[in-house]
Amino acid sequence: MLRGEAEYALDEKGRVVIPPKFRTAMGHRVIATRWVDPCLAVFPTGEWQAFEAKIRAQPLKNRDFVRLILSGAEDCDLDRQGRIYLPPHLRKYAGISRDVTIIGMGVRLEMWSTPLWRTRLKKVVKAPEALAKHLDELIL
Repeated sequence: MLRGEAEYALDEKGRVVIPPKFRTAMGHRVIATRWVDPCLAVFPTGEWQAFEAKIRAQPLKNRDFVRLILSGAEDCDLDRQGRIYLPPHLRKYAGISRDVTIIGMGVRLEMWSTPLWRTRLKKVVKAPEALAKHLDELIL
């Protein structure tokens, strides 16, 4: 299970560290792609294969969503220091130029530009009633 949050910096070669607490679950190769928010989704290979099968089964009317996800997908190998290279098109999409916040989302990671993440998080916590509604639906 991938959960938690960590902040890292993109290095001069476009690499970012996968936090040690996530590395075992992620494995040695991951798939990074554009996501529906202005961030990247990073999947372990097995989770990606299951997700890609569902994506490829989408009806033609969902082709723009399929294009967004599959055209951005890149295989990324972790190096000995636990870093992956983020290609320029993915960094540009997510607005990642230096500081990166990596958040665990259960079966995948999300990589956010730290300033964008902080802005999004402030917006979310300013709406406690909406959060309480979601929590209320989960409590038995």
